[in-house]
Amino acid sequence: MSSLVLIARLDGMGLAGQEGLFFNPARGRIDDLGFSSGLDQALSQRPSRPESVPYDNWCQDRFFAVRPNEDNNSTGSVKVAEALVYDFRMHGEIDFTGLSVTVSLQKEAYQTYLDYVGTMRMGATSNSDAWDGRILFRIPSDPFAFPMPRGSSSPWGDMRNPTVSPLKLIKQFAFDEIDIQPLRDAQGRRVQFDETASEGRAGWQTALSLRA
Repeated sequence: MSSLVLIARLDGMGLAGQEGLFFNPARGRIDDLGFSSGLDQALSQRPSRPESVPYDNWCQDRFFAVRPNEDNNSTGSVKVAEALVYDFRMHGEIDFTGLSVTVSLQKEAYQTYLDYVGTMRMGATSNSDAWDGRILFRIPSDPFAFPMPRGSSSPWGDMRNPTVSPLKLIKQFAFDEIDIQPLRDAQGRRVQFDETASEGRAGWQTALSLRA
């Protein structure tokens, strides 16, 4: 059975009464995305990228979110859609598309996910052993195509009438099972992901499997 495989890197967030930043389990950016036909199979059919884009590393073009949804009769659903690239320097969206993946979980499953990820402080960037917030999601799905990003050659123009409107829905479906695996060991330290390694990686934190 083929699966949609997503590796996200969680954003940081502040907590009331706490110093520093903590990983936000509900939001992040996509590090890798594609399909796999087995637990020890390499990812394939990744979204394409243009040879060049008219924006720089201050911009984010792949977004990830997890949210609760009381309307779900199944374990959850996933929505893959075009999204506007965001420029953190200008604090606004630009006229070029990236993509977003939103995983909606049944209320109880969402709380289980939050409890599983836990409240973890973001480590110093100089600490190569600290978990970097990367987390893997594996959802059964037949492969589907991702559109090529599109937009203006001068994407910082008038955003009241962007050339990319309307944004397109790429794929949306419900699922009855999902596996979630933070890329960290049982002590909370970062681990290196090898997409072709067999499951049951020694020392890794046990994956969370949610089923209907």
